Amino acid sequence: SRNGRRSGLTFAPEGGSERLRKVINKMVSQEDLIRTVSTAYANGWRQVKLYFMCGLPTETDEDVLEIAAMAREVIKAGRAASGHKDIRCTVSIGGFVPKPHTPFQWAAQADHETIDRRLKLLRTAINSDRSVGRAIGVRYHDGKPGIVEGLLSRGDRRIGAVIEEVWRQGGRFDGWNEHFSYDRWMAACAQVLPSYGLDVDWYTTRERTEHEVLPWDHLDSGLDKEWLWADWQDALSEQEQDDCRWTPCFDCGVCPGMGTDIQIGPTGVKLLPLTPVSAST
Repeated sequence: SRNGRRSGLTFAPEGGSERLRKVINKMVSQEDLIRTVSTAYANGWRQVKLYFMCGLPTETDEDVLEIAAMAREVIKAGRAASGHKDIRCTVSIGGFVPKPHTPFQWAAQADHETIDRRLKLLRTAINSDRSVGRAIGVRYHDGKPGIVEGLLSRGDRRIGAVIEEVWRQGGRFDGWNEHFSYDRWMAACAQVLPSYGLDVDWYTTRERTEHEVLPWDHLDSGLDKEWLWADWQDALSEQEQDDCRWTPCFDCGVCPGMGTDIQIGPTGVKLLPLTPVSAST
């Protein structure tokens, strides 16, 4: 609480639609969320924040617009549970950037024009509903910083020359909004990458193939690359993966390969044997 008042609660559905949450293996239904926020509102909270990502693999405009529908249901449920109209829901959205050593390391990143267009559609959809629109706040950043983040996240040694060129052009503290210049980064890329026959899209918005050698393949995070690829295919087919704390081992490589095992609870008692199962089991 702050000054004797309860602060807001944050929930992270991450995907706007239930279909998209299956893609990212976020097994939270809208019913789960509504039930939870209703309990919070009924017990005195007046504000919740919902965190989502835009640009997730296989995402469509309709998936993003379902964020507006979910926020509306949250406000309606909150008013019903609390008996008050002065409740708030803040929708906070970040751009999705595929990262190494995850199933999405092969995914194409959404370009910043797509991110910005979908966020504009979302804001319009929320504001168009006068019955709840004023109770819903929307916070997001444009898609351009995400492209630079994607370039750095999945770049190889050749990106070092881009970073140096940005520095030579005056780039400093680019993690701060007031110092960040997308144009400076793109100018540096245009100066450096053509000499390699490459461009920004090659590093960011291009989908990788199964057997492509990735810049981080020589680094071992414990996860088998073959297992990550199988998980990527499961994501594309919207097949959820259970939490291995409560199931037999899926043989991802971490526990046997790094000498770890699963322990549940503060007592440290081993509840699950490490019995590898095939992906088809």
